[in-house]
Amino acid sequence: MLKIEDSPLSRFQNEEHYKYYTDVNGLITIFTAATLLIVPEYESFKKSYADEGEALNYVRKSTYTKMLREADTKINNTFDGIVDAVNSGLNHYSQSVKEASERLRVLLDANGNIKRKTQQNKSGATLKLVSELKGSTYATDVDTVELNGWVDKLDADYKNHYALQTGKLNEQDARTHLRMKVVRTEIDSVYRRITEKINALIIVNGETPYVEFVNKLNLLIHSYENSLSLRKDKDSSAATTPEAK
Repeated sequence: MLKIEDSPLSRFQNEEHYKYYTDVNGLITIFTAATLLIVPEYESFKKSYADEGEALNYVRKSTYTKMLREADTKINNTFDGIVDAVNSGLNHYSQSVKEASERLRVLLDANGNIKRKTQQNKSGATLKLVSELKGSTYATDVDTVELNGWVDKLDADYKNHYALQTGKLNEQDARTHLRMKVVRTEIDSVYRRITEKINALIIVNGETPYVEFVNKLNLLIHSYENSLSLRKDKDSSAATTPEAK
């Protein structure tokens, strides 16, 4: 007898889970909830589907936190390189390099230790230092001590840090209290109500009104099951393949 088969919902990764429901939503849109006699259930489904999309975006954006830490470390390392180069220049055999290093040392002292700045202040402090190092006042000293490469690197690190910090702030502004585990449970429950109702309606009203929709949905389920099997085989192969010596 015609029926909607079980879908391996719990085995889907978050992206797969949302993509599956995107495809399901597409099918329902084509056949219409009214024709399938699932209007109230579909309204609940659409809300849960939107919630999952929002939760998935939150999961994606949360990577900013890790990336911002890494960007912070890059600034610290580059700043250390500049400080080391300037301190080394203080003992240089060339008087011109020593004098240039002394002036740059004063500048660094005046700006303070960037590494100790908070996340909120680090971008601004780095930009100020880069601007001064690239400015006309210290251009000759930077060239004399051969700091141009370090300054360009610090400038690039600043731009990366600033872009990520802006992204992090945007994430916080758009932060949702939804969490993927909770939302997945909710939409899975709504989906099961839909499939159980359609399977029951098939018994009551016969297969004809539902045969095309159910067949297409079952084909969709099979395609996702095949993808899961391929991924499992790939993971198993990777786990058993010995490392190249």
